[in-house]
Amino acid sequence: MHKIGVFGGTFDPIHYGHIHLAEQALNECRLDKLLVVPAAIQPFKPKQEMALGDHRLHMAKIAFTTDDKISVSDIELKKNSISYTIDTLREIRESYGQETEIFFILGTDAFLKIEKWKNADELVKGYSFIVGARPGYRQDELDEFAGRLRSVYNNSIMKISNRQINISSTEIKQAIRSGKDLSGYFPKEVERYIISNGLYRELY
Repeated sequence: MHKIGVFGGTFDPIHYGHIHLAEQALNECRLDKLLVVPAAIQPFKPKQEMALGDHRLHMAKIAFTTDDKISVSDIELKKNSISYTIDTLREIRESYGQETEIFFILGTDAFLKIEKWKNADELVKGYSFIVGARPGYRQDELDEFAGRLRSVYNNSIMKISNRQINISSTEIKQAIRSGKDLSGYFPKEVERYIISNGLYRELY
């Protein structure tokens, strides 16, 4: 059975925290392929202003040019509507076939709220999960929650201890506007794209 990872987010902009989590999930969980999926509009942040989808898509593509097992999908951006995970995963399953095991990749905080997401029962029952867990961070709560979901839905939940990289999109945007060194946030090619396109210079 093929294993496909799906890693969603705004990626505004994509940074080393995203990149390392994707690479670790791919290698540690032995995925055959990983799809990075920039969101059009996040359901929990519908009024959040972001860089244009085309820019976020291109930055993600630039960040993952070195691994042919990782590709960037515009499946959510081309709809230009609220990006519900269940809709995206249904479409991906239809593309890759019912025999493919699809793993949705997310962090601890998001995973602990998964039962509040759209069509949560179908989501948790029908798909597998890779949870990026920081060492020592809410471990007992995460283990108890994952154990309960496994017992109720008989699904696969894999936990990876990703190294913590303290980077936020807010910090990056502030650094860009302040003219600070950006080398610790993302690959040089992403930095060049941001500068050449004048992204994040204005506060929004």
